[in-house]
Amino acid sequence: MKYVSSGDGKLPLITLISILSVSLTVNLPGLAISPIMGKLDDVFPDTTQLQIQLLSVLPNLIIIPFIIFSGKLASTRNQTWVLSAGLAIFTLSAVLYFFAESMSALILISCLLGVGCGLVIPIAAGLIAEHLYGRARFRALGMESGVSNGMVILATLFVGWMADYGWHACFAVYLIPLIPLALMPYMTNRFVSRHHIAATPQDNKPPQTAPRSDTTDSASSKAKGKLPLKTLAGLVALYLTITYCVIVFSYYLPFTMKHYGFGTRDVGVASAMFYVTATTGGFILPWFLHRCGRTSPFVALGISAIGIFMLGIMHTYASYIIGVLLIGFGYGIMQPVIYNKTTRIAPDQKSDTRFLSIVLTGNYIAIAIAPFVVEFFEFIFHDRSVDFPFFLNGIIMAATILIGLIMRRSFIWNTDPSEV
Repeated sequence: MKYVSSGDGKLPLITLISILSVSLTVNLPGLAISPIMGKLDDVFPDTTQLQIQLLSVLPNLIIIPFIIFSGKLASTRNQTWVLSAGLAIFTLSAVLYFFAESMSALILISCLLGVGCGLVIPIAAGLIAEHLYGRARFRALGMESGVSNGMVILATLFVGWMADYGWHACFAVYLIPLIPLALMPYMTNRFVSRHHIAATPQDNKPPQTAPRSDTTDSASSKAKGKLPLKTLAGLVALYLTITYCVIVFSYYLPFTMKHYGFGTRDVGVASAMFYVTATTGGFILPWFLHRCGRTSPFVALGISAIGIFMLGIMHTYASYIIGVLLIGFGYGIMQPVIYNKTTRIAPDQKSDTRFLSIVLTGNYIAIAIAPFVVEFFEFIFHDRSVDFPFFLNGIIMAATILIGLIMRRSFIWNTDPSEV
């Protein structure tokens, strides 16, 4: 059996692969079908643009309470049981999509999809936090981000291709949870405990009970027996804001490209480009942090901001591709950085999944509210142009970078390359 370093001994490679396979599912709800939004507008001509967007909004809205529920329900003893239930519900919703013949049926099934995915999401990162330590954990979180985003590359291309054969066929993409379900035996505590190789003194690895490197805020909070609420709230706010800013491409690019004469397959390719560089960002995270040092978050978000503005300014196929690539790269860097900071402020290993579930709600709140926030500002500024959402979110991203520069010495913004 092949092994990989866990940061505290060695872990079976098949276990790491199995854990990472869970990440194949976490970005699928709503986002995977974004390329066919314009087509659904033709299939259901009596529905509004906002109703079609509910197919992306509702799963992510339903996900939020179930992420919290999963974080509280899951423990080191029953994580795989909760995970199995979530994956089974996810798969059931995929089957039901094939029999849906109305927009209301699609929306109801999307709610069921959100339940299943909500149970799965925090455990995808929680299993990594449970079984890996230190630099091995940071790099695995980068791979987790890369795998989850990489899956959506294939999913969006698949959906764009299948749209030519029938819109029902596009929902076959939601059968992906069958992969981690098949690999479930390799994630169980019984399998890991039987095959884990403990660290030896010459390995010079920290023990599993080693205190975590942390901020003054969280360290003092632990000493008092309190949660580091200020730092945790800051991480949630950062994740929510940057996700809201970048997700604009998923909701509005299909309609924008349709407005400028591009087809469904073109939209599918352009949408997939986000996940190409989001995947790349996750896998090259150590290199990027060492190159950019403490300016890493500002460089990453700056790259994303340029991409967002490009979508509103230029309207050629090449500019859409480049803009989405830039957006994805910055986001792919920031995701694992936020996850790692979250595990560092958790008081102990048992709290990792719970803390991750709280921070992850920021991501899905952003996905759920994005079209409503844009709708609100369109009303305020009396601007319903197809380019407005990109200018709005580009400005918000720029403001976020400015706030980060002001608070650059805080734990949330101070990214140390030595962590990797």
